[in-house]
Amino acid sequence: MHFLTSDGVQLTYTDEGTGDVVILLTGYSGIKEEWYEQTTYLRNQGFRVITLDWRSHGASTRTTKNLRVMRLAADLNELIQKTAVNNMIMIGHSMGASIIWAYITIFGQKNLKSIITIDESPKPINDAHWQSGLQGLNWDNFWLMSPYILDRPMTICEIPKNLRRRVEKQRSAYPFNKEIGFELLVDHLMQDWRRVIHQVQVPQLFIFSVDSGLWQGNYRKFCEKENNIGISVKSIAHAGHLVHMEKPSIVNAFISDFLFKSMR
Repeated sequence: MHFLTSDGVQLTYTDEGTGDVVILLTGYSGIKEEWYEQTTYLRNQGFRVITLDWRSHGASTRTTKNLRVMRLAADLNELIQKTAVNNMIMIGHSMGASIIWAYITIFGQKNLKSIITIDESPKPINDAHWQSGLQGLNWDNFWLMSPYILDRPMTICEIPKNLRRRVEKQRSAYPFNKEIGFELLVDHLMQDWRRVIHQVQVPQLFIFSVDSGLWQGNYRKFCEKENNIGISVKSIAHAGHLVHMEKPSIVNAFISDFLFKSMR
């Protein structure tokens, strides 16, 4: 399915199932097919599941127009209006978590039941007062290192064969353009969502990949300290940054347990 944003960009999405709504949001360069295992599982659990390809991602239109995290949050809001969704659950991996926090910043939390963020620090750039961002990334080397973020290893164990084939087929049909996307990556990396996390008033689950290799320090401690409204924290070992693809059964179990507890 497709819809046209208010600034004229066609985005591709899926909307399947009935019941309470879960919106699955990918990270930078990610595609909606990455969520296949979660989509299947959640539909079987009785949820309505929506996935989205961001602008210049997946099957959505390639454009240099408005490649900003806040614009992607606006795109998400327009999808919510298009699909007439209320009282939703948002699950975001990597930059998808950043866009959830951006959505909360712009549109508030009144339509949110709960949120789940997967392997994302609230502040990617390290500085003198924050050492839990991307490995080795700071303001002094930002422009040198940021173009090579996607070259870092994103997995440390094998992705299930069926899922890997689905994702590879879609990526082959709609290859990601790093040159076009770089503006978005820069904007994403420059964000600082620490105050937003402190203001979250709905249940939130943080899923951490212990062996991700993408992050330095321990941003988990900050998340545990700053958000105490129905907070849950889960860690997964022996998986990389794409933990939802590498360990789908574990991630699905964490999601299911959290959702059913938070919806009581």
